[in-house]
Amino acid sequence: MDQRDLVQQQFGAQAEKYAQSPSHAFGRDLGRLIELLALRGEMRALDVATGAGHTALALAPLVREVVAVDLTPQMLSQAQALAQERNLHNVTFVEADAEALPFEDHSFDVVTCRRAPHHFTDVPRFLAEAARLLRSGGSFGLTDQTTPEYENGRNFIEMFEQLRDPSHVRALSPVQWHGAIESAGLHIAHLELQTEERDVEEYLDVAAVPPQGRAEIYRRIAAASREAAEMNGFREVNGRLRFERRRVIAIARR
Repeated sequence: MDQRDLVQQQFGAQAEKYAQSPSHAFGRDLGRLIELLALRGEMRALDVATGAGHTALALAPLVREVVAVDLTPQMLSQAQALAQERNLHNVTFVEADAEALPFEDHSFDVVTCRRAPHHFTDVPRFLAEAARLLRSGGSFGLTDQTTPEYENGRNFIEMFEQLRDPSHVRALSPVQWHGAIESAGLHIAHLELQTEERDVEEYLDVAAVPPQGRAEIYRRIAAASREAAEMNGFREVNGRLRFERRRVIAIARR
């Protein structure tokens, strides 16, 4: 099964959960992304890997038009339903691959991508597509989960994510994101880290991890070095295991 199939299988089955997820709908990274983009009413925006559409629908009241792209039809259906509920009529939904976007060069003022690039097989190709589509002076806005810079902590959280979700490919560290964005011909205007404490069991629920998979994840967490666990904020609170979901938020200009 190739990566496209894995993504469609994973997210097609869980599309409704992502539509209802408070973290995806109201997470602090979304508000911060919108704030940093400094949107204007005449802008045309593209939201890549839109999922259930939470980012696209947050953009819609602030710009002229939004095109929301995703690989998974079930996700697009959820996004369309949410747009109808909110009476938003300036959002178009397109099924497409983030690494091969079917739009003309320099056709958007803003390109966003939130919580998705860790599923991409070729992040540089995606970033090249974003740069191609942006008009001169246009803005690229990204949020995605990130890893510690140190190998021990990075390898541990990557193991956790890949066991939780087989469609996870790789999360980049902040330094790696900075280099990748600049290499695509975009210029970093702002980069910051944001943390969100998550309950491990609830996090596994969103991905519908089966009992056998959960048992293996907890076994690996118990066997991890103290240093690796602490780098990712794993700790027990009132009998529940929690960890820090760390995200990078980046704004770049073309």
